Amino acid sequence: MKIRAASLLLAALLCAHADTLFLKDGNHVTGRWWSADATQVHFLIDNRLQHYQRADVKGVAFGNATELPPVGPVYKPAQPTPETREVNLPPKPAAATAPARPLSEPEQPGVVYFRNGSGELIPLERTQAVERKKGSVQYWEMQPARSPVRLQAASEMQFVVKLDSGTGPEAYGLYPMESAANARRTKAQAGRKAAPATLEFETAKAGESVYTFTVKGMAPGEYSFSPSGSNDAYCFGVDPAAK
Repeated sequence: MKIRAASLLLAALLCAHADTLFLKDGNHVTGRWWSADATQVHFLIDNRLQHYQRADVKGVAFGNATELPPVGPVYKPAQPTPETREVNLPPKPAAATAPARPLSEPEQPGVVYFRNGSGELIPLERTQAVERKKGSVQYWEMQPARSPVRLQAASEMQFVVKLDSGTGPEAYGLYPMESAANARRTKAQAGRKAAPATLEFETAKAGESVYTFTVKGMAPGEYSFSPSGSNDAYCFGVDPAAK
């Protein structure tokens, strides 16, 4: 009896404070306003909570009021600023880098190689120079007039040699050549006809018993590296750089 009396009292209170929910399709229902969120309106009808899509609700009548009550604030997680996003992100893994490929080294000691832009070694023409003498002029000659090894002129060109124990890089000289008939010959030094002209180059150690010879500003022409006390000649020709 007490439970039934309480139910009747609740029903009476609900009827005394009845609210009307108006829908956009023209229908309406009577009950008690409960709550609303960002997407739904919750309405109590016959002691049962019903849920309506907010987009379908036109309004609610509270006594003489006929507008949808304001919905409490909807809390959305704050969007971080670019600075905050960068700080909160885990550190980026370091980009994987391929290990540096070691530069090739000469296989044959004493032989001079040209190192191209890709790091590959190109053997120079190996030949024997023949000592010649014409009057007071002494020179070394080799055939033919042009070397089959052709290199393009560059502001800096690098050559590599591997030396035997007891031989130093200072033993090598770089000789500009001049072509005559079917042969190449060394040029005489100015004022010293018995000594061939040489060009300067920078020497650096590049490994155990391996050295580099760096030549700058080499003009087009014929050239030869040769160690002192030997007729071995490592020849090449420099052609103008391609336009």
